[in-house]
Amino acid sequence: MTIDSHQHFWNLGREPMPWMTPEHAVIARDFDPSDLRPLLDACGIDRTILVQSSCTDGDTDAMFSDAAKHDWIAAVTAWVDLLSPERAEARLDVLSRQPGLRGIRHLIHEEPDPHWILRASVLESLAVVEERGLVLELPCVFPRHLGDLPELAQRFPRLTIVIDHLGKPPLGTEHMGEWAASLRSAAELPNVCAKISGLNTMLPTPAWAASDLRPAVDVAVDCFGPARLMCGSDWPVALLNGDYPHVWHQTAAATTDVAGAAAARLILEDTPARLYRLTGAPGVMSANSTGVAHGRAD
Repeated sequence: MTIDSHQHFWNLGREPMPWMTPEHAVIARDFDPSDLRPLLDACGIDRTILVQSSCTDGDTDAMFSDAAKHDWIAAVTAWVDLLSPERAEARLDVLSRQPGLRGIRHLIHEEPDPHWILRASVLESLAVVEERGLVLELPCVFPRHLGDLPELAQRFPRLTIVIDHLGKPPLGTEHMGEWAASLRSAAELPNVCAKISGLNTMLPTPAWAASDLRPAVDVAVDCFGPARLMCGSDWPVALLNGDYPHVWHQTAAATTDVAGAAAARLILEDTPARLYRLTGAPGVMSANSTGVAHGRAD
């Protein structure tokens, strides 16, 4: 059961995407399940994890509506207002009725506070997220976000924290060493995991291949191991520098080249199924714990 662990939908008429700029013109349109399903079939992907793209309740409600209609959407990473612990808990009470709820995410890179995730009110809300057994996904776009991970993971040892897009490695630049050191530091905490996703948008040219992704994948596999890594397309953001088949196949190829075939299958199948508590049958999800291999990085 191959899983694309990171994809989005959006409807710009329904929910604005404030993060979009003129540089995002190619993806400044609506994307829905009918756009993605043929691509999944062509690439042999069985299920996906649908991730929030706007910090609104409306975006979250739309994701659950899509998940209810399409059993290949295996899990949803939603948004709640983490700045308000009371509102976050009340909203989680409502969302807990949705069988697909598996994680929470906030677009921390859009916040002017460089250490927004460590605010007292946010930490209070994250205690509730930890108590509910949900995954916390973090779009660590800037180095400071990776730098906050050790403190956050130590504070919430039972909270599975997933770094989206490997923390945006600056591929092909002199800053790769700094990124690698920060990622390794975060990976020392056993409850921190990561997604090999969105790497193609860090490359300056459309003529890229799996070999261009390898420097980042090498570091990720070495410090996390297959039990704490997943692969995702980051579609439709991935369209900024490629199409779905190219992005998926080259990301999977880079992962296989680095980790080997057996470990790559874990990354593409077993790890996301375990961390997001997915069962084998489409549309049926387990209520068990996330099962992070605490204390191990194999």
